[in-house]
Amino acid sequence: MFYPKSPFLGKGLQLENEILKVHTAALPQLLSWLCQTPRITTYRVNTLRTSVIDYKAKLQEQLKQRYGHQEPRVYGLHELPEMLCIAPLDAPADAQYDDALRQLIVDTSCGAALLRGAHIFAPGVLAMETGTQLQELVNVFADLAGKCKRGTATRYVSDEKIFLGVGRVLMQRHQLYNNNKESASGIAVHMETNVSGVPTLGDLSDADALLQNLPSIVCVRVLGPQPGESVLDMCAAPGNKTTHIAELMGDVGRVVALDNSASRVRGMQSKLANYRCIEAYHFDATKALNELGEECSTGPPFAAESFDRILLDAPCSGLGNRPQLSCSIKQAKVLQSYPHVQRNLLAQAVSLLRPGGVLVYSTCTVTEAECEQLVAWALRKFPQIRLVDAQPKLGAAGLQLAELDEDQCQMLQRFGPSAENRSDDLDTVGFFIAKFEKPKN
Repeated sequence: MFYPKSPFLGKGLQLENEILKVHTAALPQLLSWLCQTPRITTYRVNTLRTSVIDYKAKLQEQLKQRYGHQEPRVYGLHELPEMLCIAPLDAPADAQYDDALRQLIVDTSCGAALLRGAHIFAPGVLAMETGTQLQELVNVFADLAGKCKRGTATRYVSDEKIFLGVGRVLMQRHQLYNNNKESASGIAVHMETNVSGVPTLGDLSDADALLQNLPSIVCVRVLGPQPGESVLDMCAAPGNKTTHIAELMGDVGRVVALDNSASRVRGMQSKLANYRCIEAYHFDATKALNELGEECSTGPPFAAESFDRILLDAPCSGLGNRPQLSCSIKQAKVLQSYPHVQRNLLAQAVSLLRPGGVLVYSTCTVTEAECEQLVAWALRKFPQIRLVDAQPKLGAAGLQLAELDEDQCQMLQRFGPSAENRSDDLDTVGFFIAKFEKPKN
């Protein structure tokens, strides 16, 4: 498959140069890696409901029904006993372009999901040729340039579209583009094959297991929540890490989930309702500390030193979400805006953490400013916290900066293209994890 060399193609060098200002020599490799598809699919098993062995058998049966005796391997990692990995298919070359088939165009967001094993939902379909029938096989392309108009009925001609695979049509044009009805929803095209080799299973998430990126699972393991503790998830939506925290605690203790979006909090309520220990609030975590020092029994804001452990999975540029076929960020000032918010959130977290407590800072991005530089700032600003080793270690060390010594960089965990990074073998997304402790006096 042809992948772009950068998710910022056509948007100038200024955006690219914002990502790595110190390690500039590594930038071309990083940009190319961001455009490529992670080929390992990971599920986190809810061990409060089922066993990993039972869920593995369930996955294997579904894969066998889909692929027969050529089903991909399902395996685990001892560092993350609640996780199962699905290997890529042995022969992704089966996704061949057939010029006799009609074409279907999707946007780059839909295309990225498709390459990771998803089917195509109705909102992602930009163009479908007139005469396309139900159950017909079509060639699926992604429009990198973003110039294809939704509802296009003729074959879309462009040098900036890439072939993704072959799908079977489940919705026709009149279902997708009828303006007199509500917007179409549901699966519009069932992918038969894709060029990445990731099994085309869709999302098999249910109450027993959740489709989740490996570094996100590592992140909560690094936090290490224990039964009976009080834990704060500062930016919780969509709630995947929140439920993992509750599961590791055996659903015993208190887990407070905050998010500043009312719609996102509503969206995760059904997921969080399965856990006794989780409380969810629509609240801006940059104001989570009660400056008057008062404890509010009904929710935020909270008094200082209220929590044993805090997870700050901070709002970020999201550049680690592979594959990045085309980045929606268009201006350097957008990238530059994230560290300000991240610093405000970290300041709140340090005040809310009890002596002896643990704070984990994480992002799903790869920029130095939002990762290593944020850690260096925190260590300068808050002498009451110290950096500790982020175990279990499946990623590489952090990038070296003048403000961080080699030992400190080794304590960090960065998922990206690196010869020393186990995530190369696991082939996962870009992610960053730092673990702090607040020693007791």
